[in-house]
Amino acid sequence: MATILNAPVAVRVISGEPRWEGPVPTWTNLPGASIPLNFDALGIASAQVFVVATFSAEALPSGPDGGVVSATVFFGDAVGEPSSNNHRYVTTRGNPEWASHTFIRTKRLPKSAGNIVAQVKLGGSANMQAGIQNWVLKVEVYNVN
Repeated sequence: MATILNAPVAVRVISGEPRWEGPVPTWTNLPGASIPLNFDALGIASAQVFVVATFSAEALPSGPDGGVVSATVFFGDAVGEPSSNNHRYVTTRGNPEWASHTFIRTKRLPKSAGNIVAQVKLGGSANMQAGIQNWVLKVEVYNVN
């Protein structure tokens, strides 16, 4: 756990308007939903950083009734937290339609991690498809004392 009492040293925001639709049988990068972070270039003063990613999008799942599309942010190879075996983002229960969903993921990393990419990834079962549109990814980087 980290208690942050200072302003972020960097804030990066990227958005995507064109609709993306595709299969998500395993963790799949959402095209364009990535932000490179170079801790040296950002002027990080501490030995560790705390990275906070907020992702919001309109989503539509398709597949078998009760199917799940998962979503999370990876910081390099590390899964954002909170983390579990269950990253439910949207489900196909009932009559799914486009709806807005938002989540926040964090990660404490050593400054020595150097260059990483914060990347939104989607996942699901072999028969799941996802539609994502009007998305925003915001990443904040904080010094940790």
